[in-house]
Amino acid sequence: MDLWFYHSLGTYEFDVRCEMLQQLGYDGMLVMLWSEPAWATVPRLGGVRERFGIDVTSVFTYVEELGDAAHLRRIERLLRDELDGSRRLELAILSGGEGVAPSDPRGDERVLPVLERLLAAAEERSIELSLYPHESWWMERTEDAVRLCERLAHPLLRVTFSAYHWYATDGRDLTATLAAAAPHLASANLSGATRVAGAVPAHHLLDEGELDTFAVLGGLRDAGYEGPLHLLGYTVGGDVHAKLRRSLESVRELERRLDRHPAWARLSPDVFPYLPAVLERDAP
Repeated sequence: MDLWFYHSLGTYEFDVRCEMLQQLGYDGMLVMLWSEPAWATVPRLGGVRERFGIDVTSVFTYVEELGDAAHLRRIERLLRDELDGSRRLELAILSGGEGVAPSDPRGDERVLPVLERLLAAAEERSIELSLYPHESWWMERTEDAVRLCERLAHPLLRVTFSAYHWYATDGRDLTATLAAAAPHLASANLSGATRVAGAVPAHHLLDEGELDTFAVLGGLRDAGYEGPLHLLGYTVGGDVHAKLRRSLESVRELERRLDRHPAWARLSPDVFPYLPAVLERDAP
């Protein structure tokens, strides 16, 4: 995910991101459309494979307000006419309507018509629309995205599994969560994380923090997932090239270990006693 290239000193230029990933041995990049400069890169996506030999595996954007007609038209244009070089748009949804709490199914009736509208645009070029759960937003749980997929039952509507956002929301029942999502999974991402009681978990590299990325990757394999695996990299900063190199080496080591010992990643359900502390994050 090109989140790696944004930090406190500035943002790496688009071609530099592509060159760096290609030279390090990455297969592709997920492009975040979360600012006007990021949206300005859309016309360049179609040439990434030819110029740099990597794929644009997905593009990410979000719906902040369901009634924002101008932004919805912008996403429709992206799907109908502008998104070249990638066949997947990952979509997060911040709000389910005024007064609707995160994960509250009452938001479904306002969200579903928006998804139907976007899917009608996606159908014109067979672009997947993958729902991206995000901690503290309305669609914050993997289960929320699965519920919406099951309600619409559209072949282009899929689900993204984010290990960080699953962990930040509650971090429970990994096996059951992935089993329920498996028929709909189109994308997944990994990152390290550390949970602190009363706060949103901090992001880390894969081999840091308390989130067991080996167990998560093993869970994805056991669920039959074979799609792209993205590395999150949000707020990692620092020497991006060095950290991307180290992270790719970490992924390859995880894969080799899983190849040799798949049973090592299958954990019992007994958890360290303070794990439920995330549920207290909003407590006074």
